[in-house]
Amino acid sequence: MPSFVDNDDMTNNSELAGLQALVADVGGGNVIDAELLEGCTVQAHELDEMDEDQAARVAAHCFSVLFDHKVEQLEGTAADAAIGVWRGKVDGFAFTISREDLGDLVLDFSVPD
Repeated sequence: MPSFVDNDDMTNNSELAGLQALVADVGGGNVIDAELLEGCTVQAHELDEMDEDQAARVAAHCFSVLFDHKVEQLEGTAADAAIGVWRGKVDGFAFTISREDLGDLVLDFSVPD
């Protein structure tokens, strides 16, 4: 009896592995600047006061730009504008947006365990 392999699963696993490798390689230290934010629904002047939802939208937009990946799931889990830290997940990848000493917002993604 022949066995059939679902090519979609192989492609999805291969694509996921490639995405994970890319995120592990260049997913940290991304400064959110005007170029990266271009086309995002959250405007630059809103960044310092964004809530969890806005942070998730910013992270999802940046993720799609940086990794050429269409984001399907996003979730903001924490926002503390006073200390400048926002957290959440984008398609299973955790993100942290933090304000550096010079005022830049830096976006870091981590690969799921």
